[in-house]
Amino acid sequence: MKFKSFDEMLQSNAKNHADDIALAYDEDGQIKRLTYAALYDEIQLRKTQIEHLDANCVGILQAPSKKWIIDMYACVLARKQTVLLDPMSEAAVIQAQVLATDVETLLTDGLTAPYASKLKVAPSEKVSLADGEGNILFFTSGTTHSSKAVVLTSKSLCASAWNGQAKCPCYTSDNLLCMLPLTHVFGFVCAMLWPMSQGACVSMTRGMRYIVKDCDYFKPTIISVVPSILKFLIGFNALNDGLRMILVGAGPATEQMLAAAKAKGIEVRFGYGLTETSSGVAISCGENPFAMSVCPDDEITLGEDGEILIRCPECMMQGYYKNKEATDEVLVDGVLHTGDLGRFDKDGNLYITGRKKDVIVLENGNKIFLPEWENQIAEQLGLEDAALAIKDDAITLFVGNDDGFLNVSLLKEKLAAFNKSKPFDMQITRLEVLPHKLPRTATGKVKRYEL
Repeated sequence: MKFKSFDEMLQSNAKNHADDIALAYDEDGQIKRLTYAALYDEIQLRKTQIEHLDANCVGILQAPSKKWIIDMYACVLARKQTVLLDPMSEAAVIQAQVLATDVETLLTDGLTAPYASKLKVAPSEKVSLADGEGNILFFTSGTTHSSKAVVLTSKSLCASAWNGQAKCPCYTSDNLLCMLPLTHVFGFVCAMLWPMSQGACVSMTRGMRYIVKDCDYFKPTIISVVPSILKFLIGFNALNDGLRMILVGAGPATEQMLAAAKAKGIEVRFGYGLTETSSGVAISCGENPFAMSVCPDDEITLGEDGEILIRCPECMMQGYYKNKEATDEVLVDGVLHTGDLGRFDKDGNLYITGRKKDVIVLENGNKIFLPEWENQIAEQLGLEDAALAIKDDAITLFVGNDDGFLNVSLLKEKLAAFNKSKPFDMQITRLEVLPHKLPRTATGKVKRYEL
């Protein structure tokens, strides 16, 4: 069923799947379970509490948990604009996001409360509502300055879950292990909302330090992962017996990685989508995980240059929050210009071939906005001829040294200092000094494909 709101879905589950398990989670070394009827009751109780908050816009700054899920649903049902904040982000990034989205109060947990109390919140702001529920704001997975707040609705997210179900069935008997950040739309839809829309069980991981053991602990039948997590699980032989499907998304995956999972008798699906489209618009359905079938509500065409263009009225974002200029740049007459490049085969399957924009997409789904980083590198490292690209799965800094006068030892020291300002999984791990200038176009742009 294609639900039109979170409330409709939750009510339906409380009635039709009352005694089925909605959530499984660890508490003091034991697996606890919450039925759909009990989940609905807890959400309604929390909704009543949140309705009395003197705030129109609420930020959720918590680790993924039972509490996170209840607070999120309760905020949306209480008609609050709900901003999903990643607790793993740097404090300065979170602060900027809080002010940019008019967050007036924060819902925290035991880990985030101490530093959340130091954050400055925004003054009261009148916010618009959609379909009787609060909007949900996700941040695109860019770096500090390029990340934008995307306004989605419960209706668009439910439609996305329905689209995924049409191509990639989940059943009431399934148990999906949630290993992804719920602040990213792929994790939100494909690791929580999709199984919940079908009355299935969502098991919450105990955290990254338990990730090798959690498949055996919770015994899922489905996992939704980014490539970096899949690579880790395969490397430690951590995929459990009984696991029937792996849905991979939010970043590039290698054929070797997918083949290793399929060799264990597990069905592997690959999904393509964006925050702006409420997650997936195409999912692989056949033997080739890279050949993706377009979801029912979505229409995908290619521009003259191969850019993927998407029309999906039910799943499309409302826009970037308070950023009409940026919205108008990518959303033209209802068509999203993705900046991704693709092609279709003779059967109408979509293949992703690259990026049109100057963006690196990492295995964990995070993105590096290259002009932003290269400007920082030019300033902090004192380089005039430098560029970033991915080489052999590593973020690589290429430096032109045509005159031979570059002090490489000093450059390495400056690069180490630069890396200290970046998250561990986004640091530059490789340096290549070339004995010539970097290849550039007639207009001066680096030819990254030649590096």
